[in-house]
Amino acid sequence: MLYIKEEKLKNISLTYNNFIVLMDFDRTITTSDSLGSWAVLENPKFMNPKFKEETKSLVDAYYPYELDYSISEKTKAKYMDEWYHKNMDLLYEYNLTNSILLDCVKDSHIKFHRGCKDFLKKLNELQIPVIILSAGIGNVIIELLKQNNCFYSNIHVTSNFIQFENNNMLPFSDSMIHTSNKSINRLPLHLKKEVLSKDYILLFGDLIEDLNMVKGQDVQNVISFGFLENRVSENLEHYKKAFDIVLTGDSSFVEIDKILDKLLNAN
Repeated sequence: MLYIKEEKLKNISLTYNNFIVLMDFDRTITTSDSLGSWAVLENPKFMNPKFKEETKSLVDAYYPYELDYSISEKTKAKYMDEWYHKNMDLLYEYNLTNSILLDCVKDSHIKFHRGCKDFLKKLNELQIPVIILSAGIGNVIIELLKQNNCFYSNIHVTSNFIQFENNNMLPFSDSMIHTSNKSINRLPLHLKKEVLSKDYILLFGDLIEDLNMVKGQDVQNVISFGFLENRVSENLEHYKKAFDIVLTGDSSFVEIDKILDKLLNAN
């Protein structure tokens, strides 16, 4: 099903140079039944099975905090930062190599949402900038885009990138992007300026928290698309309130492409 705030959209007219696309990756570009970009690296064919056991222990310890809306944003951000850094430290401890990462991606069988590849191809042909802002693993995301023939020159990925030297992982030393701090403030300055220069941002996510990517920013107008594929009856009203367009069930980028065409031809 597709739920649209028609009143919000009826006065919007896009042109080929007045908007930019800002996207989450896991369960937004990919389907909800696909592995996340972190979980791709838990493949026991290539990584010690104990690695997955330890990451599961971290999930059990920290995931409840991610879902706890009774704690402050500052406290939640502290827990998320701890969780993500411990995950990254485990990858180093269990001797992740670039070769293992590539093998894990090839064996991951990740699925993109129906119509997503064609949608990304169209945005490239129209020369619309696409920014993927993810709390996942940037190396995995880029390899998955390449694997699906979607890593176009108009696509920019800001995420957690692992550095390798002579095939071996280096200790992670950057600040971590996680669900509590994922915002356009994490973009390179030239990309942030480009986002803020546009009249419209088309924002795509699967969590209500993805809307925080533009929270507190001086943006002209955000048109938000939310994928809701799990616990639909429980969360639908929350998503309908938060997002301008909510996609459930088999809704896909095919429907989004039709909405884009309509907005581009509004006048």
